[in-house]
Amino acid sequence: MAGIRARKWVAPVRKAAVDASVLRHMLAEVTGDTPRARRDRAVLAIGMAAALRRSELVALTLSDVTLVDAGLEIRITSSKTDRAGEGAVIAVPEGSRIRPKALLLAWMAALASMEADSPPDPTAPLFRRLTRGDALTAAPMSDRAVARLVKRTAAAAGYDPTTFSAHSLRAGFLTEAASQGATIFKMQEVSRHRTVQILSYYVRAADRFRDHAGDRFL
Repeated sequence: MAGIRARKWVAPVRKAAVDASVLRHMLAEVTGDTPRARRDRAVLAIGMAAALRRSELVALTLSDVTLVDAGLEIRITSSKTDRAGEGAVIAVPEGSRIRPKALLLAWMAALASMEADSPPDPTAPLFRRLTRGDALTAAPMSDRAVARLVKRTAAAAGYDPTTFSAHSLRAGFLTEAASQGATIFKMQEVSRHRTVQILSYYVRAADRFRDHAGDRFL
C-alpha cells in the first residue's frame, strides 16, 4: 500500500488563504450601503473571523448570535466534525481593523428594516438570499453563493479568483492566527478541528522563516 501511495501521490492543492490583509482589500471592494453590500461584508467578515465552513455559515440563524460587550458569541449547532451534535460556541472579538461585530450589526439592522412589518423570527436564517432586485427572501444563502462571493471580491481586489474558494475564509483565520503567534490550542478552540494535525500545517508555514536555523550564517 505504501508503494501504491508513493506512485499515485499527488501534492494537495491548497486554495489561497484570505488572511487579514486580503480580507480588508476584499471588503473595500464591497462598496455602498445597500442591503446586499451590508450582507456581503458581514458574510466575509464572520466567515473569516469565526473560521466557519461555508455550510456552517449559511446554516446560522438569528438565535445563533449573541451580542456581548467583547464582541459576539456564535453558536454552531451542527458540523461535519460534530457527529454527536453537541454544538459549539465560537467567540468573535469586536475587533478594531476588520470589525466583524460592527459589520454584522449593520446587516442585522438592514434585515430588521426590511422586515419591519413582521415580528422577528429567531429561527430565520441569518444570511438570507436576496433577489436580483435586492428583495429579501425567506431562504438562506446557498453555500455556492458564498463561494461566488469570495471569488468575485477577490477578483475585484486584484487577486486571481481561481486560487480562492469559500474555504479560503476559514484558512485565512488559521493562517493569520498562526502568523500572529497564536497557540495551536487557541486556534483549535475556534476552528474545532478534532485533531491538531491539520492545524500544525498552518503553524509550520508561519514559522518557516521564524528563528530559522540558517539565520546566523546565511
